[in-house]
Amino acid sequence: MPNLKGLKTEILSVKNISRITNAMQLVALAKLRKISKKVIDTHNYVSEVYSLFNDIISQVDKSVFLKDSNFETKKTLWIVINSNLGLCGGYNSNVNKLVLQNLKTNDEIFAIGSKAVSFFRSKKIKIKDQVTNIDINFTNEKAKIISNDLLAMYINREFDEIKIVYTKFINNVTFEPAIIRIFPIVKSELHFTHKQKIIFEPDADQILNNTISIYINAIIYGTVIESQVSEQASRRTAMENATNNGQNLEHELSLKYNRQRQGAITQEISEIVSGANAQS
Repeated sequence: MPNLKGLKTEILSVKNISRITNAMQLVALAKLRKISKKVIDTHNYVSEVYSLFNDIISQVDKSVFLKDSNFETKKTLWIVINSNLGLCGGYNSNVNKLVLQNLKTNDEIFAIGSKAVSFFRSKKIKIKDQVTNIDINFTNEKAKIISNDLLAMYINREFDEIKIVYTKFINNVTFEPAIIRIFPIVKSELHFTHKQKIIFEPDADQILNNTISIYINAIIYGTVIESQVSEQASRRTAMENATNNGQNLEHELSLKYNRQRQGAITQEISEIVSGANAQS
């Protein structure tokens, strides 16, 4: 009977954990539905900004923001987008693994999300800056603060290159880590939409210098929103799997409990019958 008591306690424990993971799944689903509405609008906004800046850049021959494809890189700043909370499957680990695969000796980290901060601290990798107040209510204004800091770092030549590593959202069950180079911009890698030459007033060089903050802001805002929706989708999937596994384990433990209980009852009956036979 002591073993039966232990099994009963284990069943209750698994059942309680399943309730928690199911609740977390529902919360993640609600957040996913909320932020998914922003993804389409964000994609449209970022695409328009890319298209506009591609047209501007096509008319610029020389700029601090432009480089040839064979430019030399001595020091890269990696902007890494993680979550603030755990229990979201491989969402954080997949991004961090991609960073580690490409990280050079002198490179530094700009950590977005507390999980990125704790991970790269544990690896003894220098964190240049960090932002942890990121959630599904991320706004363009918050993106501007980050963008201005990054722009200043690049203009002041603290880094030769700035890249952002985020989770690209494909659909509710598919999302993958991806890298975007913010600076320098390589003209040969761009896709120009207009074959006809566009005339800019004032010249394209001046327009690029005056509006480059819009370009970097669009990248930061777009990648954070994509990462946020990917995080919630990953957490929903992880909690759904955990709930299903918990229910399966509960079923297996219940069968084991019932078999042992039945065996114990059978043994007691046998002992009673044996005792009665002995007395007769």
